[in-house]
Amino acid sequence: MKKIVLILTLCFSYVLTFAQCTPLPYQDSSFNIWPDTIDNLPVVQQGVNYATTLTIKTPATLIEAAGYDTTQTQVLGQFVGNWPVDSMELISISGMPNGLNLDCLVPNCIIPGDALTCAEVSGNTVDPIAVYPIVIDVKVYTHGSILIGPFPVAIDTTVVDQILGYKVVISSTGSNVPEIFHQDDFVLFQNTPNPFAEITNIRFNSPKSANVEFIIIDMFGREVYAKNIAANKGINNFEFNHDLSSGIYMYSIKNGADRISKRMIAIEK
Repeated sequence: MKKIVLILTLCFSYVLTFAQCTPLPYQDSSFNIWPDTIDNLPVVQQGVNYATTLTIKTPATLIEAAGYDTTQTQVLGQFVGNWPVDSMELISISGMPNGLNLDCLVPNCIIPGDALTCAEVSGNTVDPIAVYPIVIDVKVYTHGSILIGPFPVAIDTTVVDQILGYKVVISSTGSNVPEIFHQDDFVLFQNTPNPFAEITNIRFNSPKSANVEFIIIDMFGREVYAKNIAANKGINNFEFNHDLSSGIYMYSIKNGADRISKRMIAIEK
């Protein structure tokens, strides 16, 4: 069976679910985790006790998990985005500084989908001042059916994925990481305001001057807007004035090699 590539929304949620804390009310984030990989975790001050809470909304289906990208939810050319996320299992976490812990408090770290919950990263580390990328391996359990010839065939399967994007930054002061931290990365920030009635600002960082494609798709995977942007090196701002119907949309930037997506909400003017 062809591997379904699932993005961070699906995978990191299971790593963090069911810690002993109170989840915040649902917020808008393309990853369904707050903070997301752009804001990232608050900076850790070397040698000082650290604790931070993450709020997670686990996805219910594969299309939600894949950020509504229909190209990532195909098996033998058939759409499987409506398959449910039955559960997820944490396989491993690597890269966490010594003394910091991200605990999963359920048996075998196997968590159901479609849940609003939270987790805490806590501890004390004296590891050197640096940026520590976190690598997360998870196993996703799902089921559904596809057509083999004229006959539907039921499938129970798992998808193994490796997740990159979250980082722990250790500093001597514990101050927040400025946007310049992303100067060498192709990064898309959350649009502001969001939700928005008419105009919203799109910000992204480009590691070099390049042509960037800006795309908006609706919840059904249909492209409803596209624009080519001549991006400068560094932070770029693009003001989007919409004539979209009210609803949830995915907006993306693509520089030829990489594509990054986030979610935004349009409301009536």
